[in-house]
Amino acid sequence: MIAWGIVMTLMGLVHSYGGLIACRLVLGAAESGLFPGAAFYLSSWYKRRELSWRISIFISATSLAGAFGGVLAFGISQMRGIGGQEGWRWIFYIEGIMTVVVGVAAFFLINDFPSDRPKFLTEEECDRTITRLQNDAGPGAGEHFSWKQVRAAFLDWKLYIFCLCDIGLLVPLYSLALVSPTIVQGLGFRSYRAQLMTAPPSIFAFFTTMTTAYFSDRYTRRAVFIMFWFIIAIIGFIILIVAQNLNVKYFAVFLATGGISGCNAICITFLSCNISPHTKRATALAFMISMGSFGGVISGQIYRSQDGPRFILGHAINLGFCVLGLISVIILFISLRLENRRRDRLYGVVSSRNRKISVITTELKKEVVDVCGIGSEEDRRKWGYEHMSEEEIRDLGDRHATWRYIL
Repeated sequence: MIAWGIVMTLMGLVHSYGGLIACRLVLGAAESGLFPGAAFYLSSWYKRRELSWRISIFISATSLAGAFGGVLAFGISQMRGIGGQEGWRWIFYIEGIMTVVVGVAAFFLINDFPSDRPKFLTEEECDRTITRLQNDAGPGAGEHFSWKQVRAAFLDWKLYIFCLCDIGLLVPLYSLALVSPTIVQGLGFRSYRAQLMTAPPSIFAFFTTMTTAYFSDRYTRRAVFIMFWFIIAIIGFIILIVAQNLNVKYFAVFLATGGISGCNAICITFLSCNISPHTKRATALAFMISMGSFGGVISGQIYRSQDGPRFILGHAINLGFCVLGLISVIILFISLRLENRRRDRLYGVVSSRNRKISVITTELKKEVVDVCGIGSEEDRRKWGYEHMSEEEIRDLGDRHATWRYIL
């Protein structure tokens, strides 16, 4: 944050297009670690059934930035002439310095992991936090680094479907964030008012993000909410393509913005809940979000000035990416549900309650409590793990016989 805040501040000093592009390249490099790092960080503190709400609080800042960023930029731009500087330069100066200040404060305010015994928790609270996370993670409770887990992440077919889903939502998300003032201006609003009229759809997106997160955690469902909001976004883009009435098209901007924002946090949570163990999840998160960032490359090119004011081509491309995301989620939902049923049939039904993971075998009608999925000798024979070490069994993570995917 400190690095990209400095870069953003200095972007106010550029005097050429080449200089701006060079700064933007460095800015992207500095910023790239924030999203995967923050998502992984939160997944290291909260249980899988609690994660959607927390990640959504983090991501909702994007929607709030969209809501108030336009208003803030409009206000700061009125500083043109102060110090002999154009108004747009003051936007970089002020927002860049604010980012540096927050980055410095974060260094002192944010603790790493529960296992590092942060000072704001007592020893008893640290133990309780670690235990509840281990109980929830089950076979993926180990925190050791393993290159085998890194390789396992890249060999897992789910990761690439998650990437398609992420690209499917980030292309429209980024493009709407970048060109919303232009789109709204094309609906008949003057330039300064268009900047302000982008705020209501962003505020709506904030509420869809937080409401979706609450119900997603409450009912422990991920895929169904992603599918629902993709469908809403698809409807929004269809209306933007075919409608003529400006009020109807402005309403469609709400649907598209709110629908895509409702998907974003849940998609990250969906992966975090279903990739394990520790290192494999971190690798998968970083890779998915990195691949999704290619959506930023695409999104800046699809709304061309010559296509205004209706921007049918841009809306159609976003519609196609939403369909891609919807199909990806459906594939994940069906595949993981079938895999859960297969494991229930072969190894017994898994239930989670009272801070433990139990395997209820269908043959012996008994419960075997085992937090880390090591199992007794009988269990290992049943699972086919009798020749594996404890570390190898922990490295199985979501491939373990007792792991069940959260859908």
